[in-house]
Amino acid sequence: MTPNTTPATAIPGYSLEPPGEADARAALERVFGPERGAERWNLACREAGVVPGLARKPEAFARAVQCLAAQGGATASVARSLEIRIRTYARLAGNTSRPAAGAQP
Repeated sequence: MTPNTTPATAIPGYSLEPPGEADARAALERVFGPERGAERWNLACREAGVVPGLARKPEAFARAVQCLAAQGGATASVARSLEIRIRTYARLAGNTSRPAAGAQP
């Protein structure tokens, strides 16, 4: 299967990119440091059946985040933050016909 390498587009009026693997790794590195953060992400990817570095499709990324949450502790807190970003992006993307808060019509 060929990985989806097409980048997702920003939501018009928000300049908001979808959350992705780089965001997850950066958040984990802020909490655990580069080595331990990478270990936690790689474990979550393996458990989700996703190749680390190739969690580009939203469904694959969401599965990896769910596995990240199952690790518990501070890792689950990072996962919860990512889950909120995933849902927020999805809702904003679904409401692109409405102007962004503060945007001029």
